[in-house]
Amino acid sequence: MNKLMIMLLASMLASAGLIPQKALSQEKAPTAAKELRWHGIIVRINKDESTLDVRKGATERKIHFDSSTKWTQGTKTVDKSEFKEGSDVICLGSADEKGEFRATRIDLRRQS
Repeated sequence: MNKLMIMLLASMLASAGLIPQKALSQEKAPTAAKELRWHGIIVRINKDESTLDVRKGATERKIHFDSSTKWTQGTKTVDKSEFKEGSDVICLGSADEKGEFRATRIDLRRQS
């Protein structure tokens, strides 16, 4: 009975705006953006649009890069001119607000 009275009182105060609704709800905090990973072969490089088309099996994925993208081979930084069509790469990044893959790092695995 006491629980019922407390809940009733809390809902009346919340509806009156005296208690924030968030305090009553059990909302989870937003989770951090999940890091995406794509491993495949570069089939196209479009420098004008700053994209790579990377194929894994029968699936191609467009990878967007910018000036903040790190170009690596193992633990060392390399020039992005080392990345050519046919190169095996691992792309790490996250999805932007449009759902596009934005690379934070592109790692050269082996050259063809």
